[in-house]
Amino acid sequence: MKNIKEIKALVSLLDDPDLNIYNQVKNQLLELGEVCIPILEKANFENHLDSAYKTRISNLTHEINLNEMVTSHKKWLRHPVNLIDGVLQIDQYFFPNITKSYIQNQISEIVSEISVRLNDNMDPLKKISIINDVLYDEYKFIGDKRNYHSADNSSFGKLLQNKKGNPLSNSILYIEIARQLNLTIMGINLPNHFIVGFLNKNYNNLIGGKFNKEDVLFYINPFSQGVVLKKEDIQDFMQQINVIENEYYYTPCPIKHITKRILTNLNFSFNSSNDHSKINDLKKIISIYK
Repeated sequence: MKNIKEIKALVSLLDDPDLNIYNQVKNQLLELGEVCIPILEKANFENHLDSAYKTRISNLTHEINLNEMVTSHKKWLRHPVNLIDGVLQIDQYFFPNITKSYIQNQISEIVSEISVRLNDNMDPLKKISIINDVLYDEYKFIGDKRNYHSADNSSFGKLLQNKKGNPLSNSILYIEIARQLNLTIMGINLPNHFIVGFLNKNYNNLIGGKFNKEDVLFYINPFSQGVVLKKEDIQDFMQQINVIENEYYYTPCPIKHITKRILTNLNFSFNSSNDHSKINDLKKIISIYK
């Protein structure tokens, strides 16, 4: 590992007009990875630097961050135990202005508000009623129908900050709150509209389990204020959108299907706004999904 002085020396060589030297330096910094980021960011704020040098620094910083994101997300995908870990990797990369500590504090606050009102003798529907009271009556979370395809609506941090999001981000909040309360709620990957299901399983049996539609007691639509749905409602929805009925749409989906859907939604949003840099980043991240 190179020390700070050596890294600074390499960064100073990024303005070399000789492309061979530049590429050698760039590759060394890429190999060093995120340890270079603070030095690159500091160099980028130097006012006396010319625009070409700043562009090289900016591009290299971006490439290092993307490589770090891909590496960490690939590692998570090998053992995706907690959905929130994968969600936050994506959120912190594309929406870095909302800190992880803010997100964790907001969730903890909501969980605390709900947990004091629950007890083990309550039936599942009563528990859902309490969660809905806190989320939608007290915290005022809503589904954003006006700017449905906005990239912000796919951000978990933005959901907590703005109290509005799309079906997927609202469902992820529901799933994470349930996880922290040891409630058996998992994601249901319906086409065009993500929801969640309450299972008749012990929480400890959820991870890595295989499910069928009989395992789901009822469904919940977090985008619509937590309205409770029956299997017949799911069937009617499938007929309305002309989708062939499939067991998959009635049962909990794998965790990595949820994070991939976040990326797919973001890809649509960034394509709509012609954000080519983020589109290219998404292609690289989506490519690690098998």
